[in-house]
Amino acid sequence: MSNDYAVWDMDQILEAYADDPEFRASVEVGLTSLFVFLEKNGLLACRVTDSAGKVVKRTIMDSEITDEGKFLTHGRKNPVQRWLGSKAGQKNPPDMKPLEKALAEIRAAG
Repeated sequence: MSNDYAVWDMDQILEAYADDPEFRASVEVGLTSLFVFLEKNGLLACRVTDSAGKVVKRTIMDSEITDEGKFLTHGRKNPVQRWLGSKAGQKNPPDMKPLEKALAEIRAAG
């Protein structure tokens, strides 16, 4: 039995907001930006975008996040969860500066 699990399943998350299309769209923009950020910064062991930069992989498994990426995405009050719930993560387009800063701190400490 595998201990692997979906950290983010975009379609499943968005299903919860089916009754609020405006908020659903905002959540989708935030998750899409997060997936691209993780890929662009080498924090995933897989591709989530196609050659045009469109997110085509909409589920990220625990095993697909690098060890460095887990510093950003796992644990209580991790930077990603704080960002997703913040004004920065809910802007359109989302403000990635808090995640960039957290990643720079992780890399400086490592």
